[in-house]
Amino acid sequence: MTDGGLLGKAINQKSDDGSSSSLVAATIISDDSGSNKSSLKDIAMTLSYGAIAPFFIVMWFGIYLDFISLTILSPLIMIASLVFVWWKLNMGLPVFAGGDGLDLKKSFAIFGAYIILLGIPFLLATLLVGDISLGDVEFSDDGDELEIKIRQNGGSGNHDAFVTFYRGGSEVFSNDIQFDIDRSDGLGDYGSFVISTSDFYSGNALPNSEYTMDLNIDNGDTVVKGIVLDSLVLSRDVTSVYSSAKPSMSEDSDDCGSMNRCVSGISLSAFIGISSSDSIPGALPYADYTFTTTLSLDGNDIAIEYPTVTVEGGSSSSIGSFGLATWDSMGGQYGGGTMSNIGLYGSEISLMGSESNIEIGEGNIVIPKSDWSESDYGCYTLSVSVNDGTNEIDHESFYIYDESESSEESWTNVNGC
Repeated sequence: MTDGGLLGKAINQKSDDGSSSSLVAATIISDDSGSNKSSLKDIAMTLSYGAIAPFFIVMWFGIYLDFISLTILSPLIMIASLVFVWWKLNMGLPVFAGGDGLDLKKSFAIFGAYIILLGIPFLLATLLVGDISLGDVEFSDDGDELEIKIRQNGGSGNHDAFVTFYRGGSEVFSNDIQFDIDRSDGLGDYGSFVISTSDFYSGNALPNSEYTMDLNIDNGDTVVKGIVLDSLVLSRDVTSVYSSAKPSMSEDSDDCGSMNRCVSGISLSAFIGISSSDSIPGALPYADYTFTTTLSLDGNDIAIEYPTVTVEGGSSSSIGSFGLATWDSMGGQYGGGTMSNIGLYGSEISLMGSESNIEIGEGNIVIPKSDWSESDYGCYTLSVSVNDGTNEIDHESFYIYDESESSEESWTNVNGC
């Protein structure tokens, strides 16, 4: 009985040991085959190149991408990196979604890393908010608006700006403006606001009445004084006009008949702009105005009545700013009806005709005598009248058209008729 009892015990003990070994083996096999576990090193490596690296690349270099805002790009990158990390670490699906469940070690590592990454911008914004400073102060291409940028790295929220404009030292305009720091570029975070030029424009800055601007942000937290504005943009009132008529001479018998040399046409020019040290005005590429031009014989009979020309300033190209002139071409009698580059190279506006003469200038700038209403010999008056909406300015020049003793015609500038 004892032996049998001892033998039975031994047999039972052996049987129990076998069952335990089988259970342990089954457990190990189950762990190896069902978990696809990654080491902490694998998780860290995947998070470093799949989540951390993209995050910092976007944070430091995303500001240089002009085609997409960081507020859109950052969430997209975070979502894409999370999908990649999830796939790379073979996270699977939770049980409620029909999967085999999630590995807690991986889950804590991934979600902990992303919580830290999402918190970094808020931490930096709190600890590294810069001082408010003045950024760019720029006019729009047409000069009709002034944009003022206010910079503050890490800044946000609504701010108050009190702006004062001066012309020649005298205040001409002030206003209180609200703006938000809600944008960023390669230089950092900024906000901006726009002021219409017409709000503070009160006359030409040139030659010696420059405009300046004072800026007071958040009731004295940041004050910038004496900001000088572009004087050319802020000079748009016509103060000087000059006129000129040049003869187009011909030796062709079809033009001159029995004369050896004659006047076959005339080239008219108007010089419109700002007063200068000589008779020729300075250019005003941002000025808007209209002008009329007439050439009359002996002050009464109109020889040429040129169509009214309208000039709109503020066009621009890579070489500078200029005005664009338009008029009724009368079917090609007076050129093509448009002209650009007004004020780009000076104040002269050559009135177009239907013929050319390289000795006078380029293009069809000659109005042939056949298009004149009067073409007899006598004293001619060229009158140019300009209206810029505020002022009306006139100029007259005088010319004697005559026949000399040598069978040649002459066109001579004189002081009066």
